Amino acid sequence: MEDKKRHYKLLKKFGYALNGIRLAITKNTSFAIHLIISFLICFLSIYFNINTLELMFILSAIFSVLITELINTAIEESINGYTKEFKRVFMISKDSAAGAVLLASFYSVIIGIIVFGPKFYVLFFE
Repeated sequence: MEDKKRHYKLLKKFGYALNGIRLAITKNTSFAIHLIISFLICFLSIYFNINTLELMFILSAIFSVLITELINTAIEESINGYTKEFKRVFMISKDSAAGAVLLASFYSVIIGIIVFGPKFYVLFFE
């Protein structure tokens, strides 16, 4: 009986997590855009038949952006739910979270250039 309760609690936790991702997709345009770009990058990875090391870097870049975007959304929604009033401490929190997304995005672009740049060069110029 205890195992069933534990499994049920675990399934509920997964349900909450999946609901959070669903809400991010439907309510957060930035997350949805990042997700679409991620699928495009996955398609390019298959098309160019990238090696395992390149795939590891691509996946780390994709997930770093998606994870930071979820954290950014959680921080922004928590603050917005608490108050609409401007307070410097809230601005610092929200801007720092947005900055984390920006840095993760820069990382992703750099990885994309390193991995796909040579492949596009061969495709278009050789």
